[in-house]
Amino acid sequence: MDQEETINQLKDLIQRHKVCYEVWPENLVVNHQIVKVGFDLELEGTHEHPGSQVQPGCQHCQEVYKDLALIAKWIMPTVERPTTYEIQPFDRAIHYAPGRKLRSEVSLNIKIIHRHGFDQPVDDCEQMCLKEMRRKLAELGVKEGAWKDEGQ
Repeated sequence: MDQEETINQLKDLIQRHKVCYEVWPENLVVNHQIVKVGFDLELEGTHEHPGSQVQPGCQHCQEVYKDLALIAKWIMPTVERPTTYEIQPFDRAIHYAPGRKLRSEVSLNIKIIHRHGFDQPVDDCEQMCLKEMRRKLAELGVKEGAWKDEGQ
């Protein structure tokens, strides 16, 4: 599959699951002080259950998570750097964000932290990796905070 076909496939998944994202600081207590050591980039996709009740961790949840993982792998930098970016295990939960009208969501978390010295403050490398991932999400049409059609 070439780059254009891959992007089109990812855009289809984004439309199907109404994907958006959030970025949160990754904080750690170091010497009795809270230190921002990295970021959590969360991809959020809708969890649809046509004709059935929402069941955390069900087959529909797993499909959404699998599709979010395809998007996550595409946006993550491919070069090894002093920063590491890891997809966290599936939490098998349904998430509800008030800012997105409490829609049923499956979440995939990418942790962006130092490869060594995990308790060190955020540096330019973590910032650059996050910026790169945001740029690639924008290229796919993914908005931060809300699905692009919400609130219109």
